[in-house]
Amino acid sequence: MTVDAIIEQAGIPLLLLVICVYYAIRLIVLHDSQAIRGKHKPPVRDEEAYCKAGGKLLLFFGAATFLMAILVFVNVYVAVAEIIICTVILGILWKRMEDQYGG
Repeated sequence: MTVDAIIEQAGIPLLLLVICVYYAIRLIVLHDSQAIRGKHKPPVRDEEAYCKAGGKLLLFFGAATFLMAILVFVNVYVAVAEIIICTVILGILWKRMEDQYGG
């Protein structure tokens, strides 16, 4: 299998992995919650806890997209089902995090 074939099939999940890791680093290392929340929202109640929890959730989703990139080569339907399930889980956990630490 060539690099072109890998990028053709798994390029988008791998790009999403890079984006998730980038924002996870911004949250965990730089504690930049406004990168995720935007400037129009009020500040969070506990910035350190918010950044830590948000970074972990983004790393979880990054791992899910990496798994999707692998599953694409096995079965496309399983890969799509996996990312849909992980997106729902991420949404639920992100809402809980916003309720707990958000402004």
